[in-house]
Amino acid sequence: MLNPMKVIRELDFVRLSGTAGEKEAVEIICRYLQELGYTPEIEKFSLNSFEPGAAAIEIDDHTFAATPYGLNENVAISGELVWLDNIDMIKLNRGGYKDKIVMSYGFSRGIATLLKEYEVAGYINVGGPFRKATSLSHRQSSFESGYTHSVTVDHDTAIKLKKYSNKTVKLKIKQTVMKSKGHNIIVDIPGAGLDNTLTLAGGHLDSVAHSPGASDNGGGIVTLLKIAEYYSKHKLQRDLRLVFFGGEELGLLGSQNYVKDHLEELKARLGLMLNIDVSGDAIGVDAVAVIGTDFLLGYVDGLIKETGYMFQRKLDIYSSDCMPFSVYEFPSVNLARFGGKASRYIHTDGDNYKNVTKEGYESCIRVAIHLLDRIINAGVYPVDREIDSSLREKIEKYIWNLTYEEPKLEWTKNYKK
Repeated sequence: MLNPMKVIRELDFVRLSGTAGEKEAVEIICRYLQELGYTPEIEKFSLNSFEPGAAAIEIDDHTFAATPYGLNENVAISGELVWLDNIDMIKLNRGGYKDKIVMSYGFSRGIATLLKEYEVAGYINVGGPFRKATSLSHRQSSFESGYTHSVTVDHDTAIKLKKYSNKTVKLKIKQTVMKSKGHNIIVDIPGAGLDNTLTLAGGHLDSVAHSPGASDNGGGIVTLLKIAEYYSKHKLQRDLRLVFFGGEELGLLGSQNYVKDHLEELKARLGLMLNIDVSGDAIGVDAVAVIGTDFLLGYVDGLIKETGYMFQRKLDIYSSDCMPFSVYEFPSVNLARFGGKASRYIHTDGDNYKNVTKEGYESCIRVAIHLLDRIINAGVYPVDREIDSSLREKIEKYIWNLTYEEPKLEWTKNYKK
């Protein structure tokens, strides 16, 4: 029987998409799938990636370590350090921070575009207290079109730096950026042919720079492998497809490419996307986010309770590989477990196998298999291809901030006589 902890120990390294770490992870995952009797297919996609580098902030005789944003090439810049209690001041004091190095608590993709537009020289993002600086990255499109040189620092370092507000500091970044390939792993598990409906279960295989990602998304990897193990011994009435997506942490790149490349088939066949992203905490909170309808939310909630678990539930978007599917009104169910050690240290080196447990993975594994079993084997497929109108604006805003491009939406039109 496949042991999730054994898998996570083997994957206890950085799996940044487009690097040797991701390739090694693909080999390990494919080996497990082959041992279960499957023949996985690998689809590659182009992306900009990087070898995680280092950064420093220098002032007077002091040097403070920082973590560079991904896709931020080598640079050495100087400017006045400005502390902002509220980063939204960038929006209102337009151009007031030109050529300065701004430090603030918080970051958003919308702010990233304004930093560039208003010619801010550099940005220092402050992390939360009692944890290391998180790994962030510029988007693919902003790397191509231009970005503000950016780093993150931990909370204690920020407190020290704040004392130098309004003084000139130097920001240095050393990091290699390169053209590369990301990887999606695809496994088809054929059903008995009750009908042609396809159900897809997915999760991302990559991690951020500097993090082994035992929870994010080692949890998704082991859940998909346990699903594969289960269906190597149990029959299905309809087809199931498992997809281990690459490039999620760099902007949902693997899932965006997958949906684009398989769109016609998905439009003809896809009934539901089940996504697993983050799990493994020994003590934590189980949660399900449904991008669909209230009916689907209630249906899924009832099925989960059949397993003896009770997940927090909501009808809402979820920032993961489900989102490129939602643009085409493909509904999704997103499972997660968080609130413990590993997820507390998410996107840092603390998200490692020492901070997860086998029991911490169990709830998402059991619920995922039960949901798939009940939905795929139902006499009538129980999921409509529909997304509640209350979610459409959220999806549109999310895709705007993800790609910096206008999304092409395909909502079902309201009936008119």
